[in-house]
Amino acid sequence: MQRGRANSWLRTLYKNEGKRASITDIETVREEDEQQQSLLAKSHESHAFERANSKEWAESMLRWDGSAGLPTGVVGDGLNVIADYDDHMLHTSSASGAAPGPAPRRTAPQLQLEHVVRLKQRSMKLRKKHREAAEKKRLARKGLCGVPWDEVFNPMSDFLHIKQAILSNWINVMLLALPFAVASHYLGWPAIIVFIFNLVAVVPLALLLGEITEDLAIRFGDVWGGLINATFGNVVEMILSIVLLMKGLTTVVSTSLIGSILSNLLLVIGCCFFVGGLNFKHQQFSSGASKANVSLLFMSCIAMLLPSMVKYSSSNADEENVKMISRIIAIVMTCMYACYLYFQLVTHNHIFTTTADNSNRDDLSPMEHEDEEEEEEASYSLIGALAMMTMTTVVVAFCSEFLSDSIEEVSKKSGLSLSFIGMIILPIAGNACEHITAVLVAAKNKMDLAIAVGVGSSIQIAIFVYPFIVLVGWASNVDFTMSLNMFDVMVVCVSVVLAAFVTMDGTSHWFTGLMLIATYVLIAIAYFF
Repeated sequence: MQRGRANSWLRTLYKNEGKRASITDIETVREEDEQQQSLLAKSHESHAFERANSKEWAESMLRWDGSAGLPTGVVGDGLNVIADYDDHMLHTSSASGAAPGPAPRRTAPQLQLEHVVRLKQRSMKLRKKHREAAEKKRLARKGLCGVPWDEVFNPMSDFLHIKQAILSNWINVMLLALPFAVASHYLGWPAIIVFIFNLVAVVPLALLLGEITEDLAIRFGDVWGGLINATFGNVVEMILSIVLLMKGLTTVVSTSLIGSILSNLLLVIGCCFFVGGLNFKHQQFSSGASKANVSLLFMSCIAMLLPSMVKYSSSNADEENVKMISRIIAIVMTCMYACYLYFQLVTHNHIFTTTADNSNRDDLSPMEHEDEEEEEEASYSLIGALAMMTMTTVVVAFCSEFLSDSIEEVSKKSGLSLSFIGMIILPIAGNACEHITAVLVAAKNKMDLAIAVGVGSSIQIAIFVYPFIVLVGWASNVDFTMSLNMFDVMVVCVSVVLAAFVTMDGTSHWFTGLMLIATYVLIAIAYFF
């Protein structure tokens, strides 16, 4: 869900200007008020001496909001300020017994305040009128189960939206590697070429699949949409792990899942802190959601530690007992993940949504705040989104198949161990899109969203994807347990403890990020040798 929210933020960033430019009525209102603005400019000149000697004006300049272009809070409280001013003048006239006369000349800040409030009132009325007209038009159309036909299936609109999605992000240039990835497998090219092309092709496919999943989540509402996002947010890792499991590469499966947790906790969060710290001296984020997430990560560490302790602490440990313990733990963790979704989406959703929403709105002007309040609409039709999700999933499955066929030969010819390929290379490629997304939002000082992407992905892999793969191996009669070697367990536990310490106080700077990145590099060096 966090990845979907970040992708939604990026799509809003790409089309923000085009969206606002399409609101012609509001632009018309602004053009009509240009004359008032010129009068205000003249009023500013005539009251220059008054402004320079006004204590109120100086105080308002101290809290000037550069992004909004107005004193802080002026739009939200403007109506009350003007009403209080008029009531005060009327009350003064009535108390003196004199007939209400003409109001005294208002200062330039008061004129500016009144102008902005009037403009916002008119724009809000126009927006409400447009929304009501669009809703009436939508309800007038007949469709399937109350959904208009053009929202059920609209191939032309779907084609235009998928074209826009592909052309709007430079990462999708990697889709050019897709035909070479397929050809290299069937034409018998060297294994290293097959591995590289398929690894590169998986990156944009993961991004495209995430956007389609987010679009479906918007259509189905908050609860079901959050469930869809949480379930299919790591579908690429799940497909790749299942394919590797069926090939018998259990070492690569376990290390790739552990590597995904480490890359999200250390590399992603570290890059977010470092890049954000270069632009801002100190960054703040809510520690409430981070504490809940880190607690779940501690529980997952205990779950992974128990089978390993049973295996290595007893000299006569039975392998069947280790399998049974792993399967029971997988069932318990899957149930815990379901409870976590209920906690996150239903009972305590304010902990996970309020902070991210507030961080997204910090840098917006009043007019942009109003745009953000509008509900986001689905871009694709229902059948179109389901069809594209199915096709993309099939293509990801084929690329994962070709990738898994070449891993062992690549390991032999390149000298890289299977543990290094699974722990470092595969997680970086599989999570590249959300890595970039998290760093971009951190550079915009939206740290709550960046933390949600990094830590949230680690949560999903630790308490859902890993247990799910254990249960798939059980159903497929493939021996795959949660028992790891002690070095892997130690690395995961230390990484979780370090992530808990750096996110506990809710502040970050560039040196903290550099420390996390250095820790990840040290772990990568250890697995390389």
